[in-house]
Amino acid sequence: MNLSDFGRRFLCLVHRIDKHNKGYVDFYIGPKKIRKIVDNEVIISPNKLLIDCKALQKDLFKQGYDKKRELYLEKMFTAMRTSIEILNGIEIPIKEQFLRLYDVVLQPIKESELDNLKEEFNAAYGGPGSLENRMSDLRVRRTVPEGKVFELFKKALDITRERTKELFVNFLPQKERIVIELVNNNDEVKWAYYNWYKGNFCSRIEVNPNYNMYWTAFLYAAAHEAYPGHHTEFAIKERVLYRELDQFEHSILLLHSPKLILSEGIAELAVEVLFSNREAVEISLREFCPDSSNEDSLEIMMAQNKVKRKLTLFWYSFAYHALIDKYKDEELIRYGTNFEIVNKENIKVQLKKLSDPVYSKNAFMYNLGSNLIKHKYGELPSIKDFRYLLVNPILPSDLL
Repeated sequence: MNLSDFGRRFLCLVHRIDKHNKGYVDFYIGPKKIRKIVDNEVIISPNKLLIDCKALQKDLFKQGYDKKRELYLEKMFTAMRTSIEILNGIEIPIKEQFLRLYDVVLQPIKESELDNLKEEFNAAYGGPGSLENRMSDLRVRRTVPEGKVFELFKKALDITRERTKELFVNFLPQKERIVIELVNNNDEVKWAYYNWYKGNFCSRIEVNPNYNMYWTAFLYAAAHEAYPGHHTEFAIKERVLYRELDQFEHSILLLHSPKLILSEGIAELAVEVLFSNREAVEISLREFCPDSSNEDSLEIMMAQNKVKRKLTLFWYSFAYHALIDKYKDEELIRYGTNFEIVNKENIKVQLKKLSDPVYSKNAFMYNLGSNLIKHKYGELPSIKDFRYLLVNPILPSDLL
């Protein structure tokens, strides 16, 4: 690309922040020489980074960009500056941090929205015994053996890719591809699936076969991580914004920036854009279930699918109590297990994420992102509107 001095300084700055806060840069597909320069430098003090960020912000309006791009970059600079100020030890209340980092106000949910959650799960996951025991038994029954994970997840990718190509005609880059890597990251922040975008229209999706591998989740995971979720969005934006329009800011994803909320919102709604609830359950039973005769009825599984969508609201509330209300771990475990829908292992994994400075605010993204999109486009965006989201640089505040 034709990288200006301004673009070079911008990309160097984000990599210098990443040296202090590893993982801050989720992916980078820009000029390799930029990363090489920063890798070979001594670490630069947060105070100097703040001076550089302020200078770049001042120079933004001298670049001759159109107003929409200026605003997008201005919001990125606000997020970057906030991250640097935190590195400098400046005390910023979490709610103010959130607004400056992600361009949206962080608000508590009404607890009444969760009042009937246990009852709804009870109705969808009926049977004898406590809800906790029923949920535990079902997890065991629906867990996929490690040796089958690669095959079934690959099948889910094939199904969602074909459906994406049917709905979004001539949309995917011709040379796009996905590499699946089975990992076991028990000693790190634990994810069942994670998309690492590598550039040149290629993603590496890490799958942890020892963590939450349920055959009922493959279709959702493939849509979320790949088609038409993260992989599709990143590949399309690489082609249109980075390669065709030469916009350097789209060669990078910062985890603490407004783009993350929209990316997670897109990914959360991806499977619903492809399939109705009935279609999704029918496909899962036909393609992934080892023995459908030992399963609940189609109608019951549709009800289960529907109520599971409320889990993002539950985890949002859990994170709010942890980060804003400052609940202690014991209180959070008690709060989480009271619903009987998640087990202690999942709660402890979430607590580990919430204690990680890079990933602590991720629990808010899924619910916030999908709600912002629904606020703008309705409960289910049209193919045209979803395509617009995949192609264009959009800020959360654009959807309010």
